[in-house]
Amino acid sequence: MTTRGTLRELVGLREFRAMWIGSTVSTAGDQLAAVALSLLVFERTQSVAATALTWSLTLFPPLISGPLLGWVADRFPRRTVMVTTAWLQAALMAAMAIPGMPLWAMIVLLVVVLAISSPYLAAQEASLPHVLPPKRYDDGVALFGTSVDIAQMAGLAAAGFLVAHTSPGLALAINAVTFAFTAILVQTSVKHRPAADPLGRKKKPTDDEPRGALTLLVTEPRLRTLLGVRMLAGLAMVPEGLAVPLAASLNAVWAVGLILAIEPAANVLGVALLFRLVRDPAKRERLIGPLAILSLAPLIMFAFNPNLTWTIVLLVIAGIGGAYHTPARSAWMRLLPDQYRGRAYGIGRAALRSSQGGGMALAGVVAHSVGSVTATIAGAGGIGLLLATQATFAWRRARGRDNTKAVAI
Repeated sequence: MTTRGTLRELVGLREFRAMWIGSTVSTAGDQLAAVALSLLVFERTQSVAATALTWSLTLFPPLISGPLLGWVADRFPRRTVMVTTAWLQAALMAAMAIPGMPLWAMIVLLVVVLAISSPYLAAQEASLPHVLPPKRYDDGVALFGTSVDIAQMAGLAAAGFLVAHTSPGLALAINAVTFAFTAILVQTSVKHRPAADPLGRKKKPTDDEPRGALTLLVTEPRLRTLLGVRMLAGLAMVPEGLAVPLAASLNAVWAVGLILAIEPAANVLGVALLFRLVRDPAKRERLIGPLAILSLAPLIMFAFNPNLTWTIVLLVIAGIGGAYHTPARSAWMRLLPDQYRGRAYGIGRAALRSSQGGGMALAGVVAHSVGSVTATIAGAGGIGLLLATQATFAWRRARGRDNTKAVAI
């Protein structure tokens, strides 16, 4: 992803190092907690449906809390937001680990923990442009993203072993410790900065400053296009949503885990290649459209019912193309005025999660209706290719305009 010198420089930045380590550790801990709670639900209810519902709960709270609570990261000092929410999550997760805690109470606590993660993540994302020097901003965002992918995979892998050999309660307690560790790191290492858009500030919107974050995202061509191209992930993730029936159609049910792991692993590889081969951030921004096309075009080949080997090859290529999300993410945040970053991040994250969840759910319905998993994946690829091509031209036009509504770092 980055050269050794760049990595050394990033890790040498105290504020960034604290946020990066805290984010990576707590992400791994979240995977432990998700697996542990799912196992607890299954042990106590013996219900597959209840277990699946519990796992799905990890996806839904941010869809609501992102747009509703993102403003907290703009109205209050961002370090304060991160530290406060991390301590709250630590306390709630520790309560979940108490032996004998009723199952319904644990699920309620989980929903609250996930909901208050939104202002933390919004404050963290909005702080990165201040923590990182402009020339290293893209590298820092890339390191954050790939570390989270790796932490998720490592956390899930460790969760099965830990929960099987100890107890779900221990996994929950470990996750509580990761939140407390993160709160201490941020408190002691990140500088206090005033709120970007403090409560009580009276200011009339002008023609150059829209009334709200949503208005800004809809009216500013570059921001609107970047958000749209990132939402194409809903089509790119269709193979993951159909991983089980896809593996079954290949007579390789054992390959379900492999199919699910390809996307994040290939994405890490794609980001590494992109940042190794293309050093100029402006050139990486120009590649957002072509890489978005690459993330979807290989799916069309599923129309030919590829065998397992070719399925893996196609998914790896598509996953590498998914590296476009990293320069798109950094460009989007760089274009946003500071006072809108928290709210815009909450809206953007909810939109991205909705597209991913909605795309996978719709793919399941379509696959059931047409009776073919591979035809459904190919259809998603075809639709995605058309949309990605249109987004590529829209992004090129938007970048060429002299639009003063968004400001650079």
